[in-house]
Amino acid sequence: MEKIFVTIGIPVFNAEKFIFKSIVSILNQTYQNFELIITDDGSTDSTLEVIQSFNDSRIKVIADGMNKGISYRLNQQINLAQGKYFIRMDADDIMFPDRIEKQVKFLENNEKIDAVGTSIVVLDDEDHIIGFREAILLNEYTELFDKILFNHPTVAGRIEFFKKFLYSEDLAGVEDADLWIRSFPSSNFEVIKEPLLFYRDPLVFKLRTYKSRLDKKNKLLKKNEYLKRRFILKQKFIIVNKLKMLAATLLSKIHLDQLLIAGRNTKELPNKKEWEKTLNSITDGK
Repeated sequence: MEKIFVTIGIPVFNAEKFIFKSIVSILNQTYQNFELIITDDGSTDSTLEVIQSFNDSRIKVIADGMNKGISYRLNQQINLAQGKYFIRMDADDIMFPDRIEKQVKFLENNEKIDAVGTSIVVLDDEDHIIGFREAILLNEYTELFDKILFNHPTVAGRIEFFKKFLYSEDLAGVEDADLWIRSFPSSNFEVIKEPLLFYRDPLVFKLRTYKSRLDKKNKLLKKNEYLKRRFILKQKFIIVNKLKMLAATLLSKIHLDQLLIAGRNTKELPNKKEWEKTLNSITDGK
């Protein structure tokens, strides 16, 4: 058997509506030398039945019936991975057909880069294209405390990088922000400007989730060694997050919480027809 070169990891929880399309988009990649590790986090719907409907020896399913959280499941995948590269994927997203090929080629041609992300085309729950988010590389360490380095499910990186840093299981929800902050000083990152993933985001604001993530972000900030030596800067970030929580609560009460997510995506969609054609070729099984 040909040596496994790439490990794709999907953590799943109650993803019966979307997981079929996600797996189809992986199996139909132009790059075929991979294993797909799917870790179920105690799903109570028909997610596992959908996954098991695929007959492909490259798919490995880990299901223990427990709910451990995304960080635990990602670390499970990383520890089991046999590939040279580890490629992130969420259960409700869809890969462009050449995503793996292009990211593997990039990493092969740039040996000093530890991980690379891409831009994304945003979908609602009915597969309508509703936005675009361009990947922009952050170069200053302090930018990571209030901005996002990567669109997390677009990331591909060297397995040694992921095994070295792993995900913090007590920071699920901001596990990606924590990973980049911890690894940034000793790592090299890059982005591919073209979109290689259809990312699911119906743009529905969830106050409890938003507040939970800000709480964990503040926990992350308080633990950070760099900020421990810069008390004023740390307090600034923490206060800003608390103000965000207050504003979100007030806007939610007066039913204006959509203002908090209105600016997530670029409104201009210059390649929408081309993206729709690509998406339809995947979802229609052509």
